[in-house]
Amino acid sequence: MYLNLYIIPYIARAANTPPMNPLLSKQIETLELELLQPEIRKSGKRFDELLADDFVEFGMAGKIFNKEYFVKTVPTLKSEEHEKYEATDFEAKEIAPNTVLLTYKASVENLKTGVKFWTLRCSLWQKRGDSWQIIFHQGTIVKE
Repeated sequence: MYLNLYIIPYIARAANTPPMNPLLSKQIETLELELLQPEIRKSGKRFDELLADDFVEFGMAGKIFNKEYFVKTVPTLKSEEHEKYEATDFEAKEIAPNTVLLTYKASVENLKTGVKFWTLRCSLWQKRGDSWQIIFHQGTIVKE
């Protein structure tokens, strides 16, 4: 059975489970925001720490990426120099022990052209050892 990933941003709101610990929710949100910061995106070091070895991303344009791509390729991309990310409407849900689904809206703006678009995003974070790592991410372009 396949899960339509477009509906994932609504699962956190619809699931009938107890409220999540607000401190954990904020921690996961903060880690996610780190991944959108230009200084982090220019260096593979923090990607290496935050992305699990088995990390997978379904990109906005339908491509599939892995940890190696983010650690080795993203820091070298010229397009990254002109992109600004902003994120809102975070919702976190602990869907299993030590596993958190984070959903949110994000905008990506090209600072050179002024073109801006919105995405719905979801990430799965899992506590591995003493730290949280992202194991899956998907961004889907939406019309405003």
